[in-house]
Amino acid sequence: MSMREGVGIKEKTGPHDLVTEADHACSDILTAGLRKRFPNDIIISEEDENHHQEISSENIWLVDPIDGTDNYVKNDGQYCVMIVLLHKLKPVFGWIYAPVTERLYFGGPNHGSFLQAGDLQANAYEPLGDMLQIKQVRLAMGRRDRRNNPWIGDIPEIEWLVTGSIGLKVARILDNEADLFVHLSGKLKVWDSAAPVALALGAGLDVGSLESNDLHFPLPAIRHDSTIVIGKTGALDWSRKYLKQRTSP
Repeated sequence: MSMREGVGIKEKTGPHDLVTEADHACSDILTAGLRKRFPNDIIISEEDENHHQEISSENIWLVDPIDGTDNYVKNDGQYCVMIVLLHKLKPVFGWIYAPVTERLYFGGPNHGSFLQAGDLQANAYEPLGDMLQIKQVRLAMGRRDRRNNPWIGDIPEIEWLVTGSIGLKVARILDNEADLFVHLSGKLKVWDSAAPVALALGAGLDVGSLESNDLHFPLPAIRHDSTIVIGKTGALDWSRKYLKQRTSP
């Protein structure tokens, strides 16, 4: 946060794909710490020059030093830091930290999911219920995804939510401020999805795609080739009912 004013900014693949000096600095801190603590594990950061490492360990750490770099540049507070541990290519524990609000979300399958706000004691999330009784679904979706699928705006059962990073979109579900996150365009990178998936599974949420009840992490490939659905119980069924027919080839 202290670097944001006057931070150096570059384009990666275009004007909507930015990276800053803060992304690199945060990446360096986190990857160095992880390598020191876990020297036999594989560490992959979004800001690495080479992402396609040989998978020589069952344990892989994925680091997204700033999820929502555009939001960081805008200084709207809608960005976070994400770290996740994958074991045998499955997310087992993740962390999402929102620096502006000092909210740390952490957890994973068989561990539960937790929120620590500032210096307060961490509290476990209680079950969030299901979508069967929800008449107006609070849907979090990226701006680009909404532009590519304008027909979704015609579905009366949807209330749009505007949130920056993917990590914070899923955090809003945990905080019961949203019901569902959907990514329809495919090609989402694994460091964007893995920590939110770990926390979602820890909280007993639905995680999968329009095609499958599971979400696969295809390392050493770094992009998902499927849609992604994360939400309250029943989210997969709801998404297939309202969204699958329009997105099928």
